[in-house]
Amino acid sequence: MLVKTISSMEKVMPDFEPIELEQGNVMLANERFHFQIAMQNTSQAMLKLLKVNITGLPEEYITLRTVELVPAGYVIPSVDDYYISTKTGVFPDLLKPFGKKGLVLPCKQWRSVWVTLHSEKGIPSGKYDLDIQILDTENTIIERCSYALEVRAERLPECDLKLTNWMHYDCIAHRHNVELFDEEFYKVFDKYLKAYVLSGQNMLLTPLFTPPLDTLVGGERKTAQLVDVKKTKVGYSFSFERLKKFILFAMERGIKYIEFSHLFTQWGGECCPKIMAETENGSEKIFGWETKSDSEEYVAFLQAFLPELMNFIEELGIADQCYFHLTDEPHIDHLENYEKCRALVKKYIKERPIMDAMSNYDFYEKGLVDIPVAITNRYLSFKEHEVPNMFVYYCCVPCEAYYSNRALGMPLQRTRILGWQLYASGVQGFLHWGFNFYNTAFSLEEVDPYADTTAGGMFPSGDSFIVYPAKDGVLTTIRAECIGEAVQDYRLCMLLAQRVGKEKVQKLLHSFGIEAYHKYPHSVRIHKTIRQKLIEYICEE
Repeated sequence: MLVKTISSMEKVMPDFEPIELEQGNVMLANERFHFQIAMQNTSQAMLKLLKVNITGLPEEYITLRTVELVPAGYVIPSVDDYYISTKTGVFPDLLKPFGKKGLVLPCKQWRSVWVTLHSEKGIPSGKYDLDIQILDTENTIIERCSYALEVRAERLPECDLKLTNWMHYDCIAHRHNVELFDEEFYKVFDKYLKAYVLSGQNMLLTPLFTPPLDTLVGGERKTAQLVDVKKTKVGYSFSFERLKKFILFAMERGIKYIEFSHLFTQWGGECCPKIMAETENGSEKIFGWETKSDSEEYVAFLQAFLPELMNFIEELGIADQCYFHLTDEPHIDHLENYEKCRALVKKYIKERPIMDAMSNYDFYEKGLVDIPVAITNRYLSFKEHEVPNMFVYYCCVPCEAYYSNRALGMPLQRTRILGWQLYASGVQGFLHWGFNFYNTAFSLEEVDPYADTTAGGMFPSGDSFIVYPAKDGVLTTIRAECIGEAVQDYRLCMLLAQRVGKEKVQKLLHSFGIEAYHKYPHSVRIHKTIRQKLIEYICEE
């Protein structure tokens, strides 16, 4: 065997030896810190039932998982030179606990074990010499290496960004064979939420009604509605009990902000979301694609619904933590209709903010959106107008010109750099559309995420999800952990800014070459050096 310790920013490809060693590092007491043990079986036979043992740090601080390969059937064609590969194949992504088969090493391939060091209370400061042992079935050490860890007493502050990665609740129901929002659902949802918060997210898409996202015009997704509606001849009545349970459940597990699902259909808001109600004929769909968003019927519905929703969030004491969506990704030719939608909703939600993913400044200039969420390659058109409180997002694009993204074919450092880019640009939040989207594009049918990472061949591999469904919950990925590390990099800047001010930290990042969402050092080594310098500056102050 060949064994070496490497950075958590390396993707260990089966046919290529990792180049850069990481024989030690520094972490702060409350960080969730990662590194990898890269191994190659140089023999002619498969090695299986192996164990990994680490001493030098209390066992309760250490989590070990194997990094598994997943298929990438759609990798972005060659658009810049900061990709691991632009060819279809397999890439390391899925993190799995050691099972009964132990560590398995196919002959002549490189694989890795993901090491996580963390304690909720904080790891005591000090220097730790970690002894890493690879053991066979008889507990004989067949290879070993070491890792020098230094833990500093300083602690990262709570993140001041709003971070959301849309949860798709119908996909949880499909993959786990549970009914939406029943007790069995909440058992599974609990595990998804834990993985969600560990990836750094603190804002949660909350389905008032079935979110009108990624749905073919005229099509439907499984009903995911938390507000109970009753329609009678004299009007509407609403129950918010299921919504209350959902919100409190999420907030008890680390969610700080609630973003209510879109009140109008995607790509312009022309129609209504799918809304179910109890009528004299039983449960019926009362709104959907067949109803225009400015119809008298829907206007009357919102006039009845929105005041009651506002009373509910005020009584629950979360009004200041709530955000509203109208329609996702409207284009400039939707501006007139967006203005109608805003006028209808804003009348009732008053100062509560409307946020939507959009990339045309005209919407903000005309006062139609409170928090524009611009795609990263259009961020500068908002920055030049000094727009406050904006978010940014990326999805399957931009994937060219070195923009940060999370596609399977990209290096992890290209994903992790986002944390410092967010701090340097001064935005207030980040949005991504796919935490666990296990459908094809337009939700035409379900996919098996273990076999299809492309949403039916329609999105680049890695765009539609960063966690995998498991028999007893959810399995996370090296990309999800990397996104969590990006948030910690941001929090590291927050800690330094407490001592020297935000402007100085932003200038420091610019001096390190972090100039824009597509201008940054393309190097694991440089990234590590920047992080070490930030820690040094923090400890000096």
